[in-house]
Amino acid sequence: MRITVVIPTFNSMKYIDHCLSSVLGQSYENMEVIVYDNESTDGTYEHLLQLNDDRFEVRSIPNVIPNGYGEAMAHVFDNCEGEYVTFVCSDDYIDKSYVSNYAAIIQNSKTEIKCIQSGLTWVNEQGTPMQQKIHSYSTLDEFKARCLRESPVNNPTVFYHRSLGPMISDCREAHIENELPDMGAGDYDLWCGLADREVFIFSVPAFLGYFYRWHQDQCTWKVKEQPLNYDQIIQNYWKKKWSSNE
Repeated sequence: MRITVVIPTFNSMKYIDHCLSSVLGQSYENMEVIVYDNESTDGTYEHLLQLNDDRFEVRSIPNVIPNGYGEAMAHVFDNCEGEYVTFVCSDDYIDKSYVSNYAAIIQNSKTEIKCIQSGLTWVNEQGTPMQQKIHSYSTLDEFKARCLRESPVNNPTVFYHRSLGPMISDCREAHIENELPDMGAGDYDLWCGLADREVFIFSVPAFLGYFYRWHQDQCTWKVKEQPLNYDQIIQNYWKKKWSSNE
């Protein structure tokens, strides 16, 4: 099973080498690694090209969506080799068995898995572990109920089956309906949209090897600084839609 690992970058010089080495050091061999750079101005793109490493491909795409990697997500599903696609943010890093852990679960599952997530470990700016975050649920209805209270997905630990690509591009209904600027929380809207289309995001209630770095320049931090309460708007939209469908 071939797996595509995407590393989105934007002004990522501070952490990119650590992130990239953790991805290239995976024990799982059948991987395609693609780095998408969103018009970095700090030399990230040039640095990646100078590495001249044929174990990964570097692609440059316009920086349209702040505080996220929507551009890479919109592009990669039609332009990759993997049966599954996953993302590793450029300021994060993964354990060497991270991809192989997922591959084993997917291949040994008696149920077809289109989408799956796991726990993650938050680390501070220096990479020191702080706490783990794990989501656990067993049914689609339970997942949807949790979506109305919080985002029940550890982004970006999600592995997507490539066939979900066309669907993913349409799963931002709360943003579209409320004419929200593309400043963040698109992933939260996406989880709700997938659930609305009866795509179950399997949850592995365990840490499989993703380390999520928390710092002031991190995307989630920047979204929390926005004047709009994106979480509340998304929750209200899907609560209204799902209530009307009952």
